Amino acid sequence: MDEPQSNQQIDDLANAADAAARQDETRQALDTLQKERDDLFARLARVSADYQNYQRRMEQNLSDSIQLARGDLLRQFIPVLDHFDTALSRKPESDDAQSIHEGVRIVRDELLKVLQQAGVERVEVGVGEPFDPRVHEAMMRHKVEGVEPHHVTMSMQPAYVYKGRTLRPAKVAVAPEQ
Repeated sequence: MDEPQSNQQIDDLANAADAAARQDETRQALDTLQKERDDLFARLARVSADYQNYQRRMEQNLSDSIQLARGDLLRQFIPVLDHFDTALSRKPESDDAQSIHEGVRIVRDELLKVLQQAGVERVEVGVGEPFDPRVHEAMMRHKVEGVEPHHVTMSMQPAYVYKGRTLRPAKVAVAPEQ
């Protein structure tokens, strides 16, 4: 009678060992699946962050492109202002010329006002200011008493700046080194 019991015990032990092996396999499979899930969540988070960064970059690029295009368009009005300034620099000799001169001044002031509302700044350069190649264009060297080397001695045209970007540098004369 011992034999059937021991066969039964052996079978029970074998079944328990099989169950334990299946449990280990199941636990390993579960661990593998959890690691895969965690990896997928991590990849999803990275892809999501990359996509958000991409969207932000694209919005910034679009904004920058619009700003550059506006600046290029606004730059085309600067020579018109220069022509108005040239016309206004001449003294009218008759009453008719005086009324035309006044009309030209009104139109020029209105154009300048519209450009300022669009964000364009007119930068007048004064004598004695340090030369800045980002805002000034040296047209010639011109020595003036009391002005240090590499400083502006004469301003020929003002600079125009749009949102921190120079549309046209001021045309200036610069004191040479002594």
